[in-house]
Amino acid sequence: MTAIIQWNCRGLMRNFDDVEFLLEEHQPQALCLQETHLNASLTNFLRRYCIFRKDRADASVSAGGVAVIVPKHIPCCAVDLATGLEAVAVRLLLHKVVTVCSLYIPPSFALTLSDFNDLLRQLPEPFLLLGDFNAHNCLWGSDHVDSRGRMIESILMSHSLCLFNTGEPTYFSPSSLSSSCIDLTIGSASIFTSFTWVADTNPHGSDHFPIFLKTNLPPKCVPMRTARWKFDKADWSVFTEATQLACTSFDKISVDQVTELLSESILHAASLAIPMTSTHLPRRPKPWWNEECTESRKKQNRAWGIFRRYPTQSNLLAFKQMKARARNIRRQSKRKNFQGYASSINSTATLKEVWDKVHRIEGRYHAFAVPLLSHNGVCPESLEGQANLLGQHFAHASSSENSSPAFLRYKEQAEAHAVKTSGAVREAYNQPLTQHELEMVLRSTKPSAPGPDGIHYRMLTHLHPSTLLLILYLFNRVWQEGRFPLAWKVAIVIPLLKPGKDASCASSYRPIALTSCLSKTFERIINKRLMYFLEKQNILDKNQCGFRSYHSTADHLVRLETTIREAFVNKQHCIAVFFDLEKAYDTAWRHGILQDLYEVGVRGRLLAIIKSYLSERTFFVKLGAALSREFVQETGVPQGGVLSVTLFIVKMNSIARSIPPSVQYSLYVDDLQISVSSCNLSICERRLQVAINNLLKWADENGFRFSPDKTVCVCYSRRRGISIEPTLRMHLTPVPVKKEHKFLGLIFDRQLSFISHIKHLKIKCQKSLNLLKVLSHKTWGSDRLCLLRIYRSVIRSRLDYGCFVYGSARQSALKVLDPIHHQGLRLAIEAFRTSPVLSLYAEGNEMSLDRRRFSLGFMYSLRIRSVAQHPAREAVEGTKYQKTFENKPSIIPPFAMRNQNLAQSVGIDSKLPVATVARLAAPWDYNCVRCDFSLTKFNKKETPTEVMRQEFFELHKEHDSHSHYYTDGTKTESFVGCAMIGPSVRSVRRLNSSATVFTAELHGLLLAVDHIIQTSNSRSVIYTDSLSTLRALTSLETPKNALVALLQNKIIAATRRGCSVLFCWVPSHIGIPGNEEVDRAAGTSGNRAVDISSIPYRDYCALIKYHVKAQWQAEWSLQVSNKLHMVKPFLSEWQSARHRDRFYEVVLC
Repeated sequence: MTAIIQWNCRGLMRNFDDVEFLLEEHQPQALCLQETHLNASLTNFLRRYCIFRKDRADASVSAGGVAVIVPKHIPCCAVDLATGLEAVAVRLLLHKVVTVCSLYIPPSFALTLSDFNDLLRQLPEPFLLLGDFNAHNCLWGSDHVDSRGRMIESILMSHSLCLFNTGEPTYFSPSSLSSSCIDLTIGSASIFTSFTWVADTNPHGSDHFPIFLKTNLPPKCVPMRTARWKFDKADWSVFTEATQLACTSFDKISVDQVTELLSESILHAASLAIPMTSTHLPRRPKPWWNEECTESRKKQNRAWGIFRRYPTQSNLLAFKQMKARARNIRRQSKRKNFQGYASSINSTATLKEVWDKVHRIEGRYHAFAVPLLSHNGVCPESLEGQANLLGQHFAHASSSENSSPAFLRYKEQAEAHAVKTSGAVREAYNQPLTQHELEMVLRSTKPSAPGPDGIHYRMLTHLHPSTLLLILYLFNRVWQEGRFPLAWKVAIVIPLLKPGKDASCASSYRPIALTSCLSKTFERIINKRLMYFLEKQNILDKNQCGFRSYHSTADHLVRLETTIREAFVNKQHCIAVFFDLEKAYDTAWRHGILQDLYEVGVRGRLLAIIKSYLSERTFFVKLGAALSREFVQETGVPQGGVLSVTLFIVKMNSIARSIPPSVQYSLYVDDLQISVSSCNLSICERRLQVAINNLLKWADENGFRFSPDKTVCVCYSRRRGISIEPTLRMHLTPVPVKKEHKFLGLIFDRQLSFISHIKHLKIKCQKSLNLLKVLSHKTWGSDRLCLLRIYRSVIRSRLDYGCFVYGSARQSALKVLDPIHHQGLRLAIEAFRTSPVLSLYAEGNEMSLDRRRFSLGFMYSLRIRSVAQHPAREAVEGTKYQKTFENKPSIIPPFAMRNQNLAQSVGIDSKLPVATVARLAAPWDYNCVRCDFSLTKFNKKETPTEVMRQEFFELHKEHDSHSHYYTDGTKTESFVGCAMIGPSVRSVRRLNSSATVFTAELHGLLLAVDHIIQTSNSRSVIYTDSLSTLRALTSLETPKNALVALLQNKIIAATRRGCSVLFCWVPSHIGIPGNEEVDRAAGTSGNRAVDISSIPYRDYCALIKYHVKAQWQAEWSLQVSNKLHMVKPFLSEWQSARHRDRFYEVVLC
C-alpha cells in the first residue's frame, strides 16, 4: 500500500484535479507537496483532510509554499518549526508514530549547513524529510555534483540518515528535454526498511514526478466509520409490525433485563426493515465527472507516453495542448455542474433539501479529525491509546481532585448524613407515568445521534402500540423502583476541538456525550414533572433565565443596558463583574443537588430516581471507530443528559442568597453578572468586593470554582479624562479590568456605544454574504424567494439578535449595518448596484433595519408584560428616572423609553392590554381534554349538506344525555366577538378589535366551560366549528397561547369536580340549528362595548405590522420621482417574484 506521496505540484489549485486524483486513487496516509503557490485567502478545500501548510510571506507572488495533507481518520498533529526554510512538519500515526516534513529549497536560496542542522534538530525521531532540494549528486542519480549536493551528502553522513531514492528521475525539464533527480526522500535509519521508494512515470500537471513511499506493514488506523441507519430507505410498516410485543411476562425479571430485551427487540426489528451503511469510508463522488473528462485524460496520458518515448519539441507541444484541453474540459464540467446544483436550491425544494445543500456549500459537513496526543512525552501508538488519553483527561475534569480542601472537608461532613428519599407517595408528581406523557415527549423530540444501544428516536416514533405500552411499563418499573438501568448510565463521548485551541493537547477538547434515546425519553418525562413543581412553587430564582419558558438571554441584556443607562443619567459609575465558573457541569456537587431538592420539598419517587440518575455514571471515548476503556464520572451532572441542565440550575439556585441586596445580578444557567452603580467609586468597590467574597464562600461550600483569569470587570462611565480603574480581588488574585466584554452574545463597551459589537457583527455577516454571492446569478442559481429565505435565516437573524439593545447606539454607528442589509437584498433580487435603497425595500418587500428593530423590540415588550413575575418587566415597563432622561436629551434613554417613543411615532399605544400567561397544566393531567373529530372524515366541499347534517344529528343523538352547548367566534373589520348558547343560557362578549378569530373562538369555549363549572353539569358536550382550537387543545406540544393553557387548566378543574366535558367539531354554515344560532349571536357583539380588552400578545402582530407598513407606505408615496414608484406605487410582493426560472425572474422583476 502507498503510505506517503511526495510531489512538487507547481501550484496546488492549478493542479487541484490531479491532487484529488492522487488522494483518491492511491489513498495515501500523507501527501507532501512543494510549490503549492497558496496564500492566506485560499482556505476550505479538501474538507476531508487535515492540511498543514506554510505559504510564502509575499502574497502578491504565486511561488513557493509547502503542505502536508493527511486524511482526517489518521491521528496527526503539527510540529512547530522555528526555521527560515520553507518547511512544514507533522507527526502522524502510521505503523508507528512518524514525523513527516515537507521541504522546498528554491535554486536561488542560499542554503547553509546551520539552517539544515537546525531543522533536523527540531524533527522528533523517527522522521521523514521529503522535498524538492534542487541539489545534484551522483549519490541519488544525478550526472554531476554541485555544492548543495555535497552539503546534503555530508549531512547524511554526519547524522546517520538514510537516502530512500533509487536513482529514478524525479524532474523533467521541458526546455532541455532531459530528466534529473532533485526531489529527495531522507529519513531515520530505524524506518528505512519499512518503506519502498518508487517514482511515477507520469508528471500529471507538473514537471515533477510524484514519488510513492510504499509499505507492507499494516497501519494502526484502518479507515473505518461507524455503521449508520439509512432512515430514508426504511420500511416503517415492516418495522412497526416487527416490534409488536406484549409485556405480560416481564414482571419476574429485573429492570436491566427488561431494558436489554426491549433494546434487542427494537434493534432486531430495525435490522429487518432499515438498511445500514457499510463501515468503509465511501469514496468522494464526483458528479461533474463525465465521459468527456475521462476521454480527455486518456488523451493527455497518451500524449505524455508518446513524448516520453520520443522527446521532441512537436511531441512536447502536443502534450501541452492535450493537458490544457483536459484541464479546460474539467473546469467547464465543474462550472456547469455547480450551476445546476445551485439552481436546484430553490423554493420548490423541501426545506431539508435546501438546508442540506446550503450547508454543503458553506462547508458545514466536515469529517472529524482524529488528534494525535501525547502525555509526558509518550505518544500512544494506537487509536485506543489516544482515546484513553482523552478519557483520562475527561475523567480527571470530573474528579474530586479538582475541589478545594475546604470544600472536601465540608463535603465529607455533609455526606455523612444521607438524603432521605422515602415518603410523599400521595404527591401528584409521584403518581405513575401516563401514556399521554410518553406520547407528548416522543412528539417533541428532535432527531439526534443514538447512544451506546444504537436506538434512534425515529425508531421510537414508529413503534407498535403494544411496544409503546411495554416502554411505558418499563418506565413505570424504573420510576417505582427508583433505579436507573445500568445501560442508561453509560455514555459515548465524542471529543470536539475547541475553536483556536491546540489539537495535540487533551485539554483543548470538549466532550460531547451520547446517551441512550430511551433514557433521554424517560428523562424528559421526569424533567417536565420536576420543572412543573419548581415553577409552581416559585422555587427557582427570579433572575434565572436559562432554559425557562418565556425567558431568554435578551432579558438580561435589556436589564444590564437599562442599569448602565440609568447610571449614566445620574452621573454614576456602573461597575459590572462577569464571572466564569471552571468546569461547572463537571464539578457540580451531586449530594448538594439532592440536599437542595429535599429542602425545597421534593420527596419520594422523584428524589429517588434523581439520586439513582446521578450515581455510577461511566463513559467511553470514541475516536473514529475505536473505543477507549470505560471511565468513571465521579462528580458533576451527566454530560448529554436531559435532566442535567435542570439539576444544575437547582444547584445554582442558592447563589442568590450570597449576593447582597445592594448588588444587582443576572443569571443565565452558569453565566453570572453582578453590578453596582454609585457616584463614589469606592462604594462600588466595597459593595462588589463583599459580593465577591460571599460568592467565593458559596463556591467553596458547593464545589464550584470561579476562574480568576476569565472573570472580568468593566467600569461603565461617561466621565471624561483619566479614569481610575476599580480594584477587586478574588482571594489574592486581582480581577482583570477591561474596556469591553461579551456578555450573552453582545459586546458591552465601557461607554455603551456598541461600536465594537457592530463592527464584529458586520464582519460575521460579510462572511455569511458569500453564500448569497455563490447562489445568486442573473441567468442561473436560486430563485428570489429561496434567496430571501436564506438571507433572513443566515444573515438577518444575526442582525436581529439583541437588535433592540444595541439599537440604542448612535445612528452613525447603526448605519454601518445598513450596507449588509442592502447587499443581501441586492443579491437576492439581483438589483442594480445603482438602485436606490428605498427601491430595494419596495422591490424585495423587506423593511429597513430601523423598522425591524422597533417591531422586534415592541413584540418583546409585549411578551415580557404577559408574564406576571418576570425579571425584565421593570426594565420594559418604564424607568424611575424618566423625568431625568427627558431633561437630558443628549443621554440615550433606556429600552423602555425608546420603545415608548417609537411606538408613539408609529401610532401605537405602548400600554396595549395583554393577557397574562396562565400556568401550564400538570404533565400528568393533559389527558383530561376529550375531543370528538369524527365529522372531520367528511370533506365539506365534496359531501352534500344533507349528508353532513344527518351525520351531525346521529352524533347529537349519541349524546342525548348530555347538556349541549354551542360556541362561535367572529371577526370583522370593525369588531371581534364570541358567543355561547346552551340550556337556558346565552352569553355574548366583545373582544379587543386586535384579537384574532382564533382568540375569539377560544373565548367562546371558555364561556361554555365556565358555565359548566358554575352549574356543575356532570355531562356536557360543546360543539364548535373551529377545528384549529380543538387541535390546539389536544396537541401533544406545550401550548404557547395563554388562552389554550387557561382553557386546559379549566377543563382539568372541571374534571376534578366531576364535570365531564366533551368537545365536538361540527362544520359551519350547513344548517345545524345550534351552530347557526350561536353564529348570529356572535354577530351581535358589535353592538356591545368591549368586554375583554386583554388578549394574547401574539395577536398584536398584525396591528404592529399594519402600522409599520403604513409608515413605510407613507415614506414610499413621497418618492414620486423614483422610477420604480411609477410602476409599483403600493408596497407588496410582485406576482412574478416567484418564477421558478432565475433568468425570467430577474428580467420580469
